[in-house]
Parts: sequence; structure tokens; C-alpha cells
Amino acid sequence: MYKLFIVEDEWLVLQGLKLTIPWEEMRCTVIGEARDGQAGLEGIIANPPDILLTDIRMPAMDGIQLAEKVAELLPQVKIVFLTGFDDFIYAQKAVKLGAADFVLKPTNPDELIQVIGRIISKLDEERRLQSQQERLKLKYGWEQPLIEEKVLYDLMLDYAGTLEKEWFVEFGTGIENTEGGVVIPPYRVLLLQMDGLKDMGADSSQFRDRIKERIKELSTLTLVRINETRYALLANRQVERGDLAIFFDNLMLLLSSFAQRCVLTVSHSFSTIDLIPAAYIQATRALYQTVFLGGEQMIWFEDIERQQETVSVNHTVLRELIELVKWGGPSSIEAQTRLWYSHLIHLHADGLTARRSFFEFIVTLNSLLLRDNELHNIVIDSGFLLTSAERVDDSLEQWLIRLNDTLFEWNRQYAEQSDPQKKSGFEEIELFIREHYAEDISLQGIAERYHMSESYFSRLFKKQVGTSFLEYMTLIRVRQAKELLTNPRLKIYEVSVQVGYQDPRYFSQLFRKYTGETPTEFRKRLGIESLPL
Repeated sequence: MYKLFIVEDEWLVLQGLKLTIPWEEMRCTVIGEARDGQAGLEGIIANPPDILLTDIRMPAMDGIQLAEKVAELLPQVKIVFLTGFDDFIYAQKAVKLGAADFVLKPTNPDELIQVIGRIISKLDEERRLQSQQERLKLKYGWEQPLIEEKVLYDLMLDYAGTLEKEWFVEFGTGIENTEGGVVIPPYRVLLLQMDGLKDMGADSSQFRDRIKERIKELSTLTLVRINETRYALLANRQVERGDLAIFFDNLMLLLSSFAQRCVLTVSHSFSTIDLIPAAYIQATRALYQTVFLGGEQMIWFEDIERQQETVSVNHTVLRELIELVKWGGPSSIEAQTRLWYSHLIHLHADGLTARRSFFEFIVTLNSLLLRDNELHNIVIDSGFLLTSAERVDDSLEQWLIRLNDTLFEWNRQYAEQSDPQKKSGFEEIELFIREHYAEDISLQGIAERYHMSESYFSRLFKKQVGTSFLEYMTLIRVRQAKELLTNPRLKIYEVSVQVGYQDPRYFSQLFRKYTGETPTEFRKRLGIESLPL
């Protein structure tokens, strides 16, 4: 229920407002009344309302003066003015105070009901957002930085579902809300590869803290650990190339005492959530260039993109090779790569031009594989092209063997993923979730139960089921809630608990989000009335 306070100097109008409007039906309770602004202010301070309904012309303190005081002391209160046709000047002042709405006197009950209804809808949305934020903060507490890193990881690798994106919108620092929707300031994705990490001993923790402090100059978001030697960052504080280049020079000096070799790659600049995976792929493609760029420490995707435009790569061979990774076998894959390699050596021999053409080919191949929906998740975790600089001097024949071994492995993994018999093991996981959805089960708990890392299980789950773990759990619970709500003897809070939500208010909000109606509205639509126990 929302609390309403009425300030009106005419007794008859005041009584009419109290008695002729169905406040209870509108989820409002009249908690106080006053005949002038001064008395009204005292009552409002003593018992703050959600909505203030006030006349403009009153003795002692008029409605405008009252609104000024209330807006200063209690800015969350929604103010509705009762005004006459001759109060235009007052109405202008009220607009500047941010009045929620106006109702002309003499008051039309239907008009007032519509106005209050609109305000209640706004209050409902505000409460929903506040409740969701409080719930997430309470649930995650000190773990929020870990949750932020997990959400960013899923966003970059394109595993994030709707709920993860909503979390990012709500808690990702640097996001602005406008009338047109959510706007993200320009950002770039950075990848930091560190080979040959040195043992810093007791100074290791202090050194990492220094790196994190420097990173804050680039981003309001946390650094994301991809693997033991690779980190990603969504830089949203500095995105101009000139500014970043100066920062990178200083950062590399710091990192040089921590690793034998460091490489930093940078994507194009973007400004929407949905393009975060594309930015990550660009930074990854730039990182692949290290296999033949050798000593380069900073690689900009925009530079290698221009270079690759001048290089001729046989895309027909590439497409055939990708198809062989999917549907062929080791012998057919090796026959194709050997044929391409023989043609390459015939043209260039094993010199600098041949080496550059070789690596241009495998970089482009890797890039195309990353864009393939069926192979993306297999290729993304491969470190084939991220070999340390020392191995760049190996012969092309040795690199061809490595290329074939990698393609054979991807071919094997794809065959396993495509085999319907292999999915039966995952169906066991889905069955467990459907049977225990009402319990306090988590992604981490399920991953541990089936002896997988949390990140691997998250990727596998989305690949097999088509949605994130959190969204899958929510859909199952909402589906079961619909069934339970058809039982008129169950209270809504009982349904909430039975499907795994201890907070019935949050359950109702979530139910509405996924069904378009509250549990109560769902029952009314079906003609179901709650019965006494």
C-alpha cells in the first residue's frame, strides 16, 4: 500500500477527496490530512507519505511553499496539485518544482483516479528497481566484485543471458540512463598477455595491487582473468588512441618487472552492450599477430585490419578447411593443409614472405572459425596461435604439424558435441535442476557436483540449453509457479516459497517480468479466487 497525505483548506472538498475516491482499491491509504500548508508540513515530516495531494491556494503556507519544503526534505514524495483555472502563475511554479501532476478544481473523480494511477505505476517501477538492487547487494555482499568479473567474462565471450546483461546495466559503473534507454560511454576491449611470469615472492601481492590501481585510470570496471597468463579489460575511461598509447608505455614499464614478455592488444571503439563480444574477438585476433610480429608490445586491431586488407588469402581453401573440421576426418584435413602448404612453398620457398603468408593464412582461418557459431566455443579456448615468441623461429614444417594437430583436436571436439548420444550426460544435469529447482542451488554448486569448473560449466550449459543457467532456473520456477497458482488454496507467498523464492515481493516482480502480469492478475485472468485455508 502507498501512503497518501491530503492538504486542502476547504472542509467539504477535503471530505469529498477522502470519501469519494476508492483509495483502498488503488492500493493507497490516507495517513493524514491538514487544512493549511504549515499543519500539512508538520504532519508530513512526522509521517512521510509516498504521495502528497495538495491545494495551491491556502492560508498560512500555500501549496507552492509547502511543495518547496517537501521537495527539499523528502524529494522522493510525488506531489499532485489541485488547481483552478485562474492559478496559471502558480501552476508554472509548480512545474519548476517537478510536480508529478495537476488536477483541476472542481475535482473530477475519474480524472483524479487516472492521475493517481499513473503515479502508482511510477512508484511500482521505482520500488521494483530498488528491491532488485537491494536483493542483489544483500545476496552478493562482498562477493560483488567476483560477480562483476563473472558477468564481464560472460559478456566478452558471448555467454551472457538476459539477466547477466540486466545486472551489468544496473551495476556496471559508467552506464547512463536516458529517455532513449541505456547508453554506454565509448569503450574498447583490451587483452593483456603475459608470458614467463616471474616469482615476485612476498612482493607479488603488492605488485598486483599496483597494477590494479593503474588499471583504474582506464576503466571503472574490474580486470577479468581469462586464464593464467591472459587478462581482459573493458576500458571506458580512456578510449582515444593518443591517450591510451601514453598510458600503455608507462604500464609496460611496470609489467616488465613482472613477466618476461608482455603484449597488449586493443579493439576498435564501441558503445553498445551487444558489441562487447565483437570487441573481444577483435582484441583476440590482434593478439594472434604476435606469432609473426615478434617484438611488438602493443597491437591495435585497426592497424592489423588495414594490413590484412592488402594480403591475398585463398578464402575458398579456408571455407573448405572449415567444412572439413566439421564433417571430415584427420586424413582429409591433412590432405587439404598439405596441398595448400605445397602450393605456398612452391611460390615463396621457406623465406620471410612464405612465413608471413603462412601466418596470415592461419590467423584468418582462426578468425573465421571464431565467427562460426558451431565452432566458436571450441576455438575460443585454444592457445594454438598464442605461442611464445621463442617458437616463431621454428620451421614452417613444424608449424604445419602443429596446425594439423590442432585441427584434428577441434574436429574431435566438434564430433563429440554434435553426437546426440553425448548430450544424454547433460540431460542428467537438466533433470537434476528440474527436480531440485526449489532448493538453493547455484551455478557453482552444480558445476562442483559434476566435477567441472564454473566457467566451463557456464559455457557448456549455454551451448547445450541455449540460455544461461540463471535464466534457465528462473524459467523453470516461473513455469512451476503458474501450475501452483491454479490451486486457489495456496497463498501467493506459499507459491513463492515452494518455487524457491523466500521474498514474495521479488517473486511477484520476477513473475510479472516473464509473464507480463502479476500472480494476482494471472489468477484473476483465469477466474481463480483465493480461498480461506
